[in-house]
Amino acid sequence: MECYKLQTRKQLTPRYKRGAGGMNKFFDYIFYRVYKQYERWREDYPYPFAEGVVVVIQGFLVYSFLVVLTFFDLFPKNIEIGGKIPALLLLVIIYLINHNRYKNRFVEIINAYDKLDDPNRKRKGIFIVVLIIAVILFPMIIGVLRNNFNYDF
Repeated sequence: MECYKLQTRKQLTPRYKRGAGGMNKFFDYIFYRVYKQYERWREDYPYPFAEGVVVVIQGFLVYSFLVVLTFFDLFPKNIEIGGKIPALLLLVIIYLINHNRYKNRFVEIINAYDKLDDPNRKRKGIFIVVLIIAVILFPMIIGVLRNNFNYDF
C-alpha cells in the first residue's frame, strides 16, 4: 500500500487567489467570462472590454447600494447633491483599482479559470448577462418612479 502525500490548500490554490476575498473571485470570474466571450468574437485585444464590464458592474453595484440606503433614510434621496462629478470620480477610482489589479495578473486569472471552467457553459454566461441588466436597471427604475411618478419610498 502506497502512502500519498497530501497537498495543502495553499499548494492547490493559484498564487493570485491566495488571500483574495469572495467578491474578488466573483469579479475575476466575470472578467474571465467576458474576456473569453470577446476572444470568441475574434476581438484582437479583449482585455479592455472585460475590465470595462467589471468596472460598470461594480459602479452600478455601489450606486444600487446607495439607492437602497435611501430607502432607510440613511442617505439623502437627492443623490445629485454634487452633480455628476462624484459619480464620475467614483467610476475613475473603481477603474484605477481594477486596472491595478488586472494589468499584471489577467493572464494568470485567465489561465487558472481555463483549467477550472468550461467556457461553453450557458448557465453561468446567462447569469452574468442577467446580473449586468439587473444592476443597471435597478437604480434606473427607482429614479423613474421617484422623478416621473412622485413615488417616494
